[in-house]
Amino acid sequence: MASLVLDNSNIDYIISMPEFNKLTLFAGAGIGAFALLLLIISVATPAWVDDGNGNTIGLFRRCLSNDSATYGGQGCHAANQVTQGGLSVFGLLLLVFAIFTTIAAAFTGNSLLLLVSLGLMYFSSMFVMSAYATWGVYSRDPNTYNFPNPGSNAPHTSMGYSYNLCVAAHFFLWTGLTLIAFGVGHFWGSERNSSG
Repeated sequence: MASLVLDNSNIDYIISMPEFNKLTLFAGAGIGAFALLLLIISVATPAWVDDGNGNTIGLFRRCLSNDSATYGGQGCHAANQVTQGGLSVFGLLLLVFAIFTTIAAAFTGNSLLLLVSLGLMYFSSMFVMSAYATWGVYSRDPNTYNFPNPGSNAPHTSMGYSYNLCVAAHFFLWTGLTLIAFGVGHFWGSERNSSG
């Protein structure tokens, strides 16, 4: 039977193991970074609404696969969706700050940074959710619903991959937020228990 012998190298390894709350903070920041990647792709691509024939509407441009006098001809044209675009971009910026704040809080153990990272991640998720929720209303407008042929009985549009990426980013954002909240709670619980 093998016995465990503790020497200086084993003790140093045990002491240098990361604390549980740091692991959950880093895991939350990592999942948040993945959500950020999905959100960047979602905001940058023009397929929030797609008719299945190459005609798409995004947050900042409208693309047509055929020549349409109504929308300015074939190709992509500027068409800013101010509300949804603004909500998405602001949520994206809050998420960037939340990730950096979470990493800083994990290294420093600063209680204020922990709270700020939690708040930034929460409000980022609210702005992202508001963007795709208001897009759902916009996508059922008759001109958008029947894009690129408003007023016709042509097949209607459906949500495109950019919209779906935004919804997936929100899911991962909430998963990261849950881990960060768990890490913050564990940090405060261990601080309270250690102080007596």
